[in-house]
Amino acid sequence: MLDVDLAMGAPGSDIDDGFALALALADPGIALELVTTVNGNTDVDTATALTLELLQRLGKPDVPVVRGATRPLVRPRARQGSLPADVTVREPREGSAAVAMVDLVRANPGEITVVAVGPLTNVALALRIDPDFAESLKSLVIMGGVFEGQTNNAAMPGEFNIWCDPEAAAAVLDSGVKANWVGLDVTLQVRIEREQALRMAASERQFTAFAGEYTAAWIDHLAEIDEPGITSCAMHDPLAVAAVTRPDILVWRDAHVAVSTADVTRGVMVCDFRCAGSGPDGTPRPAEPNASVAVGVDVAEFNKHFLENLEAIA
Repeated sequence: MLDVDLAMGAPGSDIDDGFALALALADPGIALELVTTVNGNTDVDTATALTLELLQRLGKPDVPVVRGATRPLVRPRARQGSLPADVTVREPREGSAAVAMVDLVRANPGEITVVAVGPLTNVALALRIDPDFAESLKSLVIMGGVFEGQTNNAAMPGEFNIWCDPEAAAAVLDSGVKANWVGLDVTLQVRIEREQALRMAASERQFTAFAGEYTAAWIDHLAEIDEPGITSCAMHDPLAVAAVTRPDILVWRDAHVAVSTADVTRGVMVCDFRCAGSGPDGTPRPAEPNASVAVGVDVAEFNKHFLENLEAIA
């Protein structure tokens, strides 16, 4: 199950979520049963339309897509986006993402891995709907957080997905699920260069050309708006998908993690690898690990896995 705030196909939007969907479909070790959408990179209606459009381009229009949360759990702030004029608006499956998640996991206890590559609102809502949701999962993989550093950005002190809905992240961390967290510590190391994107754009393969065009445009956007001189962009979300069948690509450390919901530190992850913990008076109180955090990545092996699987897509 892939929970995504997909924006590939909208000018000036990030593209790694589209590659994550493509990899989830291409990896022979993954059977993609459901895609859910969430407010994040763009508004949820745009994310839903772009997801359905991309599935059409990928030749997988029958993969079920269910629309999810329109805004974060607590703070009434919804992202805004725009849908390109040439995108056909298709209807997703009826219902809400959180309910669809619960239904699929109830029908297949212990068999479903959820990969969440957007804000965790849908996952948190599923946890609220069904007290057994957490323990009924096979596993939960999350793209989000910074664990050994910080964003150095006062306007967005936490990593984007966690910053968007820190209360949802807190609900997941308190749920009893020991999720695999793939954060900026490792995702910023796996990248696509602009020259590579331009070669992709010139391909005769439909998805490759489409993805290459929007990847080059995204790198140009970053160079113009955010990071002058940058010539590449990170593959955050595909690395989380790769972790499902290739966890060996990453180095993992157990930790007890909490998330700040305060304004000044919104979305900042407090990561205790020692699991030392402390009581209200500051005295030591050991804490159980509630997260497995990726702290290293084999970049060459990820690139091989990523590119070999994408070659299978027309």
